[in-house]
Amino acid sequence: MGSQRVPRCRPRAMQLTRAAWGKATECPSLEVPVQTVADSPEQLKPFRHLLAAAWFYRLGFAAARRVPISVLYRVADVLGMATYLTCRVPVRNLRANLARAFPDASDRERSGLARKIFRNYARYLVDYGCFRWAPQAGFEAVIHVLEGGENLRNVFEAGRGVILVTGHIGNWELGGLFFGHRGVRVNVVTLPDGSHQIDAIRNVYRERYSIQTIVLDGSPFASLEMAAALKRGEMVAMLVDRWGKTDGVASTFFGGLHYLPRGPFVLSRATGAPILPAFVVRDAASYRGIVEPPFVVRGEDFGPHAMQVSQAIERLIRRYPEQWYNFLPL
Repeated sequence: MGSQRVPRCRPRAMQLTRAAWGKATECPSLEVPVQTVADSPEQLKPFRHLLAAAWFYRLGFAAARRVPISVLYRVADVLGMATYLTCRVPVRNLRANLARAFPDASDRERSGLARKIFRNYARYLVDYGCFRWAPQAGFEAVIHVLEGGENLRNVFEAGRGVILVTGHIGNWELGGLFFGHRGVRVNVVTLPDGSHQIDAIRNVYRERYSIQTIVLDGSPFASLEMAAALKRGEMVAMLVDRWGKTDGVASTFFGGLHYLPRGPFVLSRATGAPILPAFVVRDAASYRGIVEPPFVVRGEDFGPHAMQVSQAIERLIRRYPEQWYNFLPL
């Protein structure tokens, strides 16, 4: 951790009566968030469908080395449609989300969009497998356009690290690989998947690009790891669009109430690191990076900042609705 030491909290301070991603430790000299996996809707009700299986990941990685990508996309289209036809709960959730986001669209239009989303999600997994074996020398061509690149340069020039927040839209894993390839030290914050095999596959994948994984498993040490990474000038990246009411920060999202985790805002206020909403979306045959303006949290009211993040995610969904992969209810 270099010359910057993170003060160690006493064991008593770690035994919070209600640990949450958004509560702070009792360590007085560094206020950082502590999280419990029970506060996340993803952990309350594990999400599973045909494409979320360890065997599918392993098969995809193996096939990506030997099978032309055009063939893999055709297979993905079939599997995506099969998932749409057989997995009733995620389809129902997705269609309800689309009805809230696009109330003026007809049922037929939303159904067609839902089918495209499942097809594109299957193709996203194909790309995920193909990038595993892609030569790093040609990785720059994968993201051919970077909108808001000046926002990215500005936050790193400040030297305080960066808290990158994103949502389940486009190829969020590719963003970490892109920055890792450019020499940025990336720390991906994640909840346990519920499958140790899938967690292990993803960790091996990320380690190839020197991406560290910080698992929010209820331990306060995860928050200390994040704070230390930011003090070293590194990137801490996290998905923030799936959260519950408990200790969440309320914001409007597609005309309704939505909650974001409190943790990123607490972390920014405690360390001075800027929050940077950023996304990677499919754009024709390659990908486009989109980086929103950064902001630093300085006050006690997180509501306006949560609104900034929610609006950034909403804009991307309106722009690329066929790449919105949220199969849980809003």
